[in-house]
Amino acid sequence: MPPDIRHLLESQYREALAPVTARLFEAASIAAGQRVLDVGTGGGDTALLAAERTGPTGFVLATDMSADALLGLTQRLSELPRIPPITVASIAAESLALEPESFDVAIARNSVMYFSDLARALGNIRAALRPGGRFVASVYGPMAREPFHSIPVAAVRRRREIRGPFPEYVQAFRVSAEQVERGLIDAGFRCVERDVVPTKRSFPSMASAIGALRHSRSLAQLLSLLPEELRPDAWVDIADGFREYESTSGLCLPGEQVVLAGTA
Repeated sequence: MPPDIRHLLESQYREALAPVTARLFEAASIAAGQRVLDVGTGGGDTALLAAERTGPTGFVLATDMSADALLGLTQRLSELPRIPPITVASIAAESLALEPESFDVAIARNSVMYFSDLARALGNIRAALRPGGRFVASVYGPMAREPFHSIPVAAVRRRREIRGPFPEYVQAFRVSAEQVERGLIDAGFRCVERDVVPTKRSFPSMASAIGALRHSRSLAQLLSLLPEELRPDAWVDIADGFREYESTSGLCLPGEQVVLAGTA
């Protein structure tokens, strides 16, 4: 992938995540010396942010079901002049078997929708938290309010039915905020709160957006569901759908995520 394309894709992704991350950490209220469980950390941004807040006397357990996803965090930790108190573990939330009541805070930024067994995973997280501990998670809002995802998905669905195993563009919306809220209550969390967070993804122009997204791994996975001869027309549909959000200053796609918090 050309460096300028990678930079543009990473930039719009960070832009969309920034308000969600800010709200998640505000709700988590991580303090110095605390023990934090980061579920589905991926590249580790949230684990590093949590470690900044816990300081040298705290501890962060950064987990993810994908060992490959954790390679970036492991590399970043090895390059730091002073290694923060972070332990990395490749484990799914459904398989967590931690010492009961051993963590003060648990966070899960955009990972709950990938839990294969939501009830079991939330139960494991609840068991790991001390009484009064906080769990904060973020999920996408309704797909209809996320045109960055809904327009490409609609372009594919016009041409074929999408069946499981679902591509990431669809899997990301498999679990709704309402389902997570019910799951938190069923797992024994108290004072469950839900906060809608507006987001956006910006591109300098329609041409730059389409050019960059042609290099997107997750969008390529979605379009691979179509026969090759149908993909050019699907790209036309995507551009036509995005055009509603185009202006003289570029392309700005609105979005919505939901941050949920509960007390153990």
